Amino acid sequence: MKVKKMAILQTAFLGDAILVSPMLETLHNEYGSNIDITLILKKGLEDIFKSNPYVSSIITFDKRGRGRNFTGLVKFISQIRKQKFDTFINVHRSWRSGLVTIFSGAKLKIGFKEAGFSFLFDKTVKRQGLHEVLKNHKLLELLDDEFKNCKPDIKNTYKLHVDCNSQKDGKTIIIAPGSRWLTKRWTLQGYADLSNMIISQTDFNIVYTGDNNDTDFVEKIISEVTNKSRLKNTCGKLSIKELLCLIKKSSLVITNDSAPQHIAVGFNIPVVSIFGPTTKDLGYYPYSDKAVVIENPNIKCRPCGKHGHMKCPRGGHECMNSISADMVYKTVSAIIKNT
Repeated sequence: MKVKKMAILQTAFLGDAILVSPMLETLHNEYGSNIDITLILKKGLEDIFKSNPYVSSIITFDKRGRGRNFTGLVKFISQIRKQKFDTFINVHRSWRSGLVTIFSGAKLKIGFKEAGFSFLFDKTVKRQGLHEVLKNHKLLELLDDEFKNCKPDIKNTYKLHVDCNSQKDGKTIIIAPGSRWLTKRWTLQGYADLSNMIISQTDFNIVYTGDNNDTDFVEKIISEVTNKSRLKNTCGKLSIKELLCLIKKSSLVITNDSAPQHIAVGFNIPVVSIFGPTTKDLGYYPYSDKAVVIENPNIKCRPCGKHGHMKCPRGGHECMNSISADMVYKTVSAIIKNT
């Protein structure tokens, strides 16, 4: 089948949506202007792709609001059917996304075998691969065998596109210490000690970022830093576009296993990711040769879940407590010497 009008659905979180980017570039390289791609995203994430030249249109799904109940879902499916897609690729795996897929009206419906209602899709594949980027690519291989010869390269994985007003700031380090799952946070003392090392031993400024839920945590970190004149807390103050621009203009991103690491990769910015309850084997590490994951491989209870937990199941949170600021700063220092 010759693809003309395609939909790609990924209505999960910010980081998951970003990891669709390699699919867009690969499709463009194969089909050029002969393909019209519509992205279906969770409401609020559309700014990630508004400037992407490979995306023709964006449809948002308010799955926490109007789309939460059955009536809202039916209306959303009706909206999708009106688009008359030739091909519908479902990257998500929920039952709700599965229903949208099977009733989309598309001639060809593709998704993972693990997705809800996947037995009604036209083509499916198991989610296998070392990284989410490679797992997503397998969906394209169902579309055309040619895609088996153009897997994403870790040296040039994907690019994010955003229009920013100001130029790159060569002396800013972004620290994104938050996470929706609290056990994925590195320790407050770890971030405070690391911040003190950066401020006292380099001429870099630090900008902390996160959502409203991270504000108090960051304020406690800042309270432990001796020289606060080169610190800035932007938690809860930035739109997604502003966050993208902030990271794009930075020299280094330090974060947990969370979305900022994937944003950094999209702008070819070095990233240091601190992993505790999750591991690289789960496939969500920063897919870049400019990324370093710091973890303690000797903690035998890792991983304790796909996303970690709100509280450590064993009570000691050893996976994060065993990572010292000295360990992280050693890597940070080596990176910024080359910037």
